[in-house]
Amino acid sequence: MRAVALAAVAVVLTGCATAQSRGERALLRGDFPAAIAEFQTALAEHPERVGALQGLAIAQYKTGALADAAAKLDQVLDQAPQNGTALLYGGLVALQQKQDELAAERLARFRALEPDPRFGAQVDRALALVQTQPVSDEVRTFVATSLEDAARATLELRAARSEAARAWAFYSYPVRCYPTRRGGLICL
Repeated sequence: MRAVALAAVAVVLTGCATAQSRGERALLRGDFPAAIAEFQTALAEHPERVGALQGLAIAQYKTGALADAAAKLDQVLDQAPQNGTALLYGGLVALQQKQDELAAERLARFRALEPDPRFGAQVDRALALVQTQPVSDEVRTFVATSLEDAARATLELRAARSEAARAWAFYSYPVRCYPTRRGGLICL
């Protein structure tokens, strides 16, 4: 009986995590309607999951449901004020909704968490463009997409540098291999 109860708990916990992970995979694939459905399933079971709420907001942003995305991102930022992803997408949503002051504030907070000087310069140029002259909705979308791509490139570059540093640290020592009695090798 105890094994059945443990198996039932494992199935329930796995189902919730699976809905969120399926949503994350759908988001990465660009299948935004599927991502929205999966994140909503995860949130129906556990409404306090910040990751699922954030994923839902990003999927809504990608489908053009800016008002829904803004509301979800506000909820994420209420729970986790230093969440970099929520700050970035909150700034992008505000930028597209012509809320330039809110966009500037959120993107500045994101820049404080992500101190890459190239990305910071791009944010400054984009906000100066939007604030100094009237721009069309298409230009706002272009600017938001450019900032999103720049942020992603910055994070990917940081991950690549980290991997390179780990590889260098691991392989910088001389490796010597010695035969074992059983015919294998031990390398140190």
